[in-house]
Amino acid sequence: MNESTGSTIVGISVYENGDKTSTTLHVLSDFDSYHNNPESGRSCEGQKAESIYVGSYDCSDLEIGQTIEIFYGKAITTAKGTYQPIAMIRVLS
Repeated sequence: MNESTGSTIVGISVYENGDKTSTTLHVLSDFDSYHNNPESGRSCEGQKAESIYVGSYDCSDLEIGQTIEIFYGKAITTAKGTYQPIAMIRVLS
């Protein structure tokens, strides 16, 4: 994974259905340098907002305002498409 400043958690939504819990993290982060490159005609201001589905990954220790870094596992292809499972979420601050 490239060096980054991480993403700040601004929202956590949890869906419980019986014994299954699914979580989506809503985060703000800086734009990648690729997207902010005036020499190539690209520029960005502010931060980007993303919703990241983390599924059944245990997010019980995460809180609004924390800065995190997300690491993804190997891509998996299923009948429903290709996705990368969350391998680890590290709290930076």
